[in-house]
Amino acid sequence: MSMAEPTFLSGGEVKPQIGWHMPPHSHQVHELIVVLDGRMRLEIDGHSLMAEPGDLLLYRSGHVHKEISDDTAPVNTFFLVFEADDAALKHFQLRLRDADGRVRQMAAWLVRDHRAGVPPDRQTPLLRALLTETRRLGATPVDPWLMELRRHMQKQLAARVHLDDLARHCGMSKFAFVRKFRRLSGTTPMRELQRLRLNQARTLMLSTGLPVKAIAPAVGLGDEYQLSKLFRRHFKLSPREMRVRLRRKRGK
Repeated sequence: MSMAEPTFLSGGEVKPQIGWHMPPHSHQVHELIVVLDGRMRLEIDGHSLMAEPGDLLLYRSGHVHKEISDDTAPVNTFFLVFEADDAALKHFQLRLRDADGRVRQMAAWLVRDHRAGVPPDRQTPLLRALLTETRRLGATPVDPWLMELRRHMQKQLAARVHLDDLARHCGMSKFAFVRKFRRLSGTTPMRELQRLRLNQARTLMLSTGLPVKAIAPAVGLGDEYQLSKLFRRHFKLSPREMRVRLRRKRGK
């Protein structure tokens, strides 16, 4: 069979678990890891790195790797298993940053549909769209300063965060901080924080059965009313409408 196009095989989730680890192993297929929460140490091809939320990791076919969850922050990941030509993955060395959460969202759909019994061939088009997004990420690397700050924001989603807190974290005045952030990202720090919160809310809505009233405080967006208002403004759909669309899609 020609492998000119990526082909989805399966997907799943590793839930947070103290002591979780995978001894050195390899696969005959490729595996994409989407780090959702927590941290883990990865050893592969002579490299050792600490993976954090927002990281995308590619385990290529035949490459031996070892994973060890951090017991102080047990890792939570999605994994996607697929076949593809090396040419389809040449942009992806080992790790990319999913700053906008687009890959995370597509991975959530793939895992959820796989659990629901959707045939792999019907999921392959979404996998291809996901890999297209990773090519975009590989072509536009994120500034390290902005990357670290987004990681910090991601960890603070449920907390009450003010502009002063973010500027202090970076050791800068508010004016200098906002100016640098806008120059690198094209938006303001607080709008970016709101975007991260909304993306996390969307992921929880589409990958869990949690009610909106439980999701809102978990992502720092107050109550159900506030979340629904912001959600509709940002995604042009209410939380309920988005969930209904997903159920219809899965029912096809």
